[in-house]
Amino acid sequence: MRSMTGFGRALIERDGIRVTAEVRALNQRFYELKLNLPRTWGEYEAEIRKIIQATVARGRVELFVKAVTLRPPAARLQVNEGLANQYVDELRRLARRLRLNGEPGIEAILNRPEIFHVVEEEREGADAPRLGIVAIERALKALDAERLREGKSLRRDFAARIKRVRAAIPKIERLAEQTRAEVMKNFQARVRELLANLPVNEKRLYEEASSASQHGDISEEITRLKIHLDGLGDLLNREGPVGKSIEFLLQEINREVNTMGSKSQNAALSHLTVEVKAEAEKMREQVQNVE
Repeated sequence: MRSMTGFGRALIERDGIRVTAEVRALNQRFYELKLNLPRTWGEYEAEIRKIIQATVARGRVELFVKAVTLRPPAARLQVNEGLANQYVDELRRLARRLRLNGEPGIEAILNRPEIFHVVEEEREGADAPRLGIVAIERALKALDAERLREGKSLRRDFAARIKRVRAAIPKIERLAEQTRAEVMKNFQARVRELLANLPVNEKRLYEEASSASQHGDISEEITRLKIHLDGLGDLLNREGPVGKSIEFLLQEINREVNTMGSKSQNAALSHLTVEVKAEAEKMREQVQNVE
């Protein structure tokens, strides 16, 4: 069992590049992934989504990745020789036209930025995204460890509440049996009353019998409650996402307990069903944080 909430962070430095990956998981009924990647990493987005989905199956996931160059990028001088030749040729032509002596010197083109300029080499290339993927995998590993740790706490809480509900069932059965005995006693008294008033109204007698058989009989609800509790116990030890399955069983448990409460004609039994329902409601709150 895993919690849906957690945080993981990883940092990698290599070859003058630092990549930081942070991943956060939040409660949400369905799966949603939000990516915040460097602008040039578009071609890696599908791969990154696949990696994250292999770890997180439910909830909202937010990933933030930042890549930083730690040292100045390599630079090289770029010379536009063709343009430099044109400058010199034009200066010579102009000198002849104006009848000037001498040849154009290097200083005539040194200050022309369109001829000489420094180009910074792009060093990131494919290195940063690959480092980023490694950082993301490490951040996800840290996230998963946190989710597992919190999941163990949730499992203990569920197990304790299931144990309390199981402990209440024998008490519910005893009270239900007492209630049935009281119902039958009242029914027998009512039958004697009807038989005393001959002729017997058969329709009325059948109605009384049907009412007596239905009131206070919660044996089917108790049987289904036990089955659902067994199912919850199995889910607590199952690998992978179990939140939706637990949520479904808790809905069924809540339905059975509500039915028992509505059939109850005993104050103590009603009080017990309220306690059981309270435990089920607390588990329904907790399951909102289970993947």
